[in-house]
Amino acid sequence: MGHDIRWDNEDRTVVLQAYTEGATKDDLYYLAQESARMLKSIDHTVHLIIDERNIDLVLNSADMTYLEKLTPTNQGAVVMIVSPSKLMYKTVVQQLGKRLGPNAFALPFFAESVEQAWTFLQSAFEVRYTSEAET
Repeated sequence: MGHDIRWDNEDRTVVLQAYTEGATKDDLYYLAQESARMLKSIDHTVHLIIDERNIDLVLNSADMTYLEKLTPTNQGAVVMIVSPSKLMYKTVVQQLGKRLGPNAFALPFFAESVEQAWTFLQSAFEVRYTSEAET
């Protein structure tokens, strides 16, 4: 199991997905399914933080179409945590993804750390965090 997924704040407005050591494309599919299940259990908008620093994924058109089919209507922004050296590649993939999966790839943002993602979501979308949820 090369992944972790959980609610990231008490308000359940953010889901944190993280790829851990040894993650594979199977983990992508599992996280997409579990994330969709979690979002569908809530009526309000839910943003995603996806920590991709421990995986090198190459998404193909079938992957993008699959992600699009799973995307709940209440999915908000998706903040991907990537290393600076992979930012250009991820930006190109997101542009292609918008054509094949306009909902799944609608609001992509990038950060270098979970803390940077928290700060962005708090300022851009008024997401609330308490100190207990951040630990």
